[in-house]
Amino acid sequence: MALKADEKNNVNAILGTAIQNGQNMLSELLGKAVTITVSNVDSIDAGSIGGVFTGRNLVAPVELGDGMGNVALLIPETQAAIMADLMIGQDGSNPPAVLEDLHLSAVTELTNQVLDSVVGSVSSQVSKSMLTTPLEISVLDMGSSVIPGIDGDVIIAEGDLQIGEFPQGKIGIVFAGKAAAALKRGPQAESAADGFVNDITGGGGKAMKTTANAQNVVASELQEEKRGISVYDKSLDIVMDVPLQVTVELGRTEKLVRDVLEMSPGSVIELDKLAGEPVDILVNQKYIAKGEVVVIDENFGIRITDIVRPAERIPKL
Repeated sequence: MALKADEKNNVNAILGTAIQNGQNMLSELLGKAVTITVSNVDSIDAGSIGGVFTGRNLVAPVELGDGMGNVALLIPETQAAIMADLMIGQDGSNPPAVLEDLHLSAVTELTNQVLDSVVGSVSSQVSKSMLTTPLEISVLDMGSSVIPGIDGDVIIAEGDLQIGEFPQGKIGIVFAGKAAAALKRGPQAESAADGFVNDITGGGGKAMKTTANAQNVVASELQEEKRGISVYDKSLDIVMDVPLQVTVELGRTEKLVRDVLEMSPGSVIELDKLAGEPVDILVNQKYIAKGEVVVIDENFGIRITDIVRPAERIPKL
């Protein structure tokens, strides 16, 4: 069933931002300027997708959490081959005629990150949790194949895809189930409390109801700090028992897919930190401190040497 005028406006409002995020992610991963221009957005029966994306297409489906349905990214095989060639460290001028396992592996990482960025944007705009679980990526002839989890009425967005100096191609994204219904309803306002608690828990599960917000917490804490008292606003009590993931990062580096595939026992990976330099301590992937490695009994530990002020930690979490 075709979208009504107000539904189409709602979908365009959400996907305009979401697809921009996907475009930026593609550009970052491919190392090329990327432009996606949405040419059409509509609601169709899943069985009609083959009429929109004809021939062989790379199909990258994901399942959404909380029963929100499924999403799939569609890229014509010729365009996907250029992406795969770039992802394995080549220049894209001689893409493979057929996507072999190596190319599918390389492009899987790309599609997963692009879908995460698009779905993450949609999730925040419709105020619904949409954690993604990637399904098997494949190349399908859409005229005779179905996409796992994509059935019934779906919302499909088609776009013109320009990657650097290469010929213009096409890209599409399909939403099925409750995710499609949420797009039709349009952006939903999210309370400050929901946004704060959802962020601090890393986006998992349903947001808890509370009157806390980051601004009030920080303002209150700053007042206490001026009096030399290290206490937190009482409104934080409701989230004090929420578990947070603490990560100690020794260092980072970037490797080509080729380099990763060539790794074996005994390979040495050089990181971006100097020997003896403090390691970074992250909470929910946000930097909060630096420290030095120590040994406690038979376990490694970290002695904190520098940490951001408590009033600055809450927004980071």
